[in-house]
Amino acid sequence: MVNKVKRRVSCLPKATYYKPREIPLCELEIIRLSIEELEAIRLCDLLHAEQDEAADMMGVSRKTFWNDLQRARQKVADALVNGKAIEISGGEYVNSGECEVEFFCRDCGNVWVSPCNAGRPWTCPSCSSKNIYRKGGDGRGKRLTDEGYRCPKFKEGPKNEIE
Repeated sequence: MVNKVKRRVSCLPKATYYKPREIPLCELEIIRLSIEELEAIRLCDLLHAEQDEAADMMGVSRKTFWNDLQRARQKVADALVNGKAIEISGGEYVNSGECEVEFFCRDCGNVWVSPCNAGRPWTCPSCSSKNIYRKGGDGRGKRLTDEGYRCPKFKEGPKNEIE
């Protein structure tokens, strides 16, 4: 049995599930996309890195990168075309921790950056409040966007402006 090389991943996903709207998750088939497959898509399709450069960034051969990328694209296409959910999890990877995550304190308005491999902070470093959120969404239904803080349960509903 050949040992699979652990890919280097520089940024973990901000969301781990995507699904078609208005269909309960329990009714959907779930496609599982590994963290390293997502990283291959991010490097090649989002950042427009050349394949040899992206392979070097992930610490694998160009052929291995190409196989990961094609497998990832196939899974995403299947989910989009056939109305399946996508779960992003698992895989054989090493987090290089190059990305950063922004957090916002709802009580004092403090915004700070934390390395993505440091985990979610428990309190605000400025006022020690526990009323903190990850900018762009924290996976708990609470999002701080450029238009302000929103609860996604309300389409047009309550919007709390940032002071």
